[in-house]
Amino acid sequence: MPNLTLGQTTGRTAPTERGLGDAHRDYALGDGLVHLTWPTAPHIQALERRGRLLGWTEVDDDNNSWITLINGHPIADAADNLPLLSTNPTDALTLLRLAVERGLSGIAPGWVLPRSAG
Repeated sequence: MPNLTLGQTTGRTAPTERGLGDAHRDYALGDGLVHLTWPTAPHIQALERRGRLLGWTEVDDDNNSWITLINGHPIADAADNLPLLSTNPTDALTLLRLAVERGLSGIAPGWVLPRSAG
């Protein structure tokens, strides 16, 4: 896994601000994380903790890959600042969970998280 950072803002707004209706809190993932989905937008999923949206994934408009975002910034490879895209929603959610576990949801864009020792 590369060093992670937050890339340049995409201009995408959080799903909770798009008028998609109430999110379904599908299941708890451990560490207080809750998986969110929207019946009106099956191409979006998110994670929250204690009612705070931590990040979300959605289909990237250009190539049907999944992009993973925190505060509108894609999770990116720190080496080239290019967004890390996933081929499916499960992998995108895994990337989001990794970024949250490593503290990416609490840092400023452009700050690099070091690679974990594992």
